[in-house]
Amino acid sequence: MDAFSLDMRTLNFIIILFSCVYCVGLLLYQRSQQKVAGLTMFSLALLVMGAGPLLISFRGLLPDSLSIITANMMVTCAFQMILHSLCEFRQAQFKYSYWCMATIPLVCLFFVYFTYFQPSIENRIVVSAVYLSLVTFASAKVMLIGKQDDLPLAVRTMAMTFILYGLFMVYRGYYAIGESVAKFMDAGVVHALAFLFSIFLIVAISFSMLWMINGRQVQAIYALSYFDPLTQLGNRRALEVYIEDDLPKHLSTGTVSIIMLDIDYFKIINDRYGHIVGDKVIRKVSEIIQDSLQPDSATFRFGGDEIMVVLYDMDLHQARALAERLRNQIETYGSIKGQDFSVSCSFGVAQLVEGEPWDSLVGRADNALYQAKESGRSQVCSCNLTSSDRCYS
Repeated sequence: MDAFSLDMRTLNFIIILFSCVYCVGLLLYQRSQQKVAGLTMFSLALLVMGAGPLLISFRGLLPDSLSIITANMMVTCAFQMILHSLCEFRQAQFKYSYWCMATIPLVCLFFVYFTYFQPSIENRIVVSAVYLSLVTFASAKVMLIGKQDDLPLAVRTMAMTFILYGLFMVYRGYYAIGESVAKFMDAGVVHALAFLFSIFLIVAISFSMLWMINGRQVQAIYALSYFDPLTQLGNRRALEVYIEDDLPKHLSTGTVSIIMLDIDYFKIINDRYGHIVGDKVIRKVSEIIQDSLQPDSATFRFGGDEIMVVLYDMDLHQARALAERLRNQIETYGSIKGQDFSVSCSFGVAQLVEGEPWDSLVGRADNALYQAKESGRSQVCSCNLTSSDRCYS
């Protein structure tokens, strides 16, 4: 044991230093960037976690109420704050935080009892270890069940950190049972390892937190680059990537058809009712289309009020039947709330034939859409290579 010694006072100082540095860094990050739910409390929890060991280091100089009870309760509250902040950050149920919070008064009573009425460093260690294992296991569960779409590897990294820390606390509590400790700062290597594990915890969870936040920002940038912000449909850039990467895979396994549609009299709607109402119309039509399609279909805002739907394993007649259903659903929806006009769409349908360029397919669907508008609007027309602009009533 002498060959491997850990100075608890040095480890205590490192915890204080790391807690302050990470707290300040995360708070500055929160202030300079878009606000992240739960990050402020998470940062302050690190500061509180460092304040506990700071008071512990003055044991013998400060009253026991500060150097023992207050110090340990600050560590207890710090872990509780981390759990609560993660519930908010990961969009998990707060019941796990509330359950652990309900045990804090009991933990405080145990610390008071084992400090003044039956002084016992070993029992205080057991109480602290039991609570910390409970709250870290709860934190791991919150990380894993949260609804927020975060990077899986970052989520698992933070969850595993909590699990390892909780398992160590279980071992530490078991080890402390029956042990005789005269002075906490001179306790054995297992208790010194608790400080080392705490340093590891602070570094690992802070790194994982920034990792997940960075992942969200990258995802947001991707969404801005490839999705239309109004309709949440893919934009022209997304369509170009899709044509190069995804379309060839489906061409080798089945048929591909496309539907081109736009909103009838959309310019009149914009001019008469304003662009805000026009945006509502586009958004509603997009929602109806997305809700009516299979998950493997691809939908893009082609430009203005024009939308393209790419269908897999559907021939021309099946695609036209789907377009007819979409047309009826949009007409059935009726008017936009608060406005006295109805909404309808015209549709053009085409099926990709072997060896045909993509631009030719889009051109035929566009011709069919033009034919639908020329024939009175609110219609579905299709076009094939053998018969141009064939209109179906």
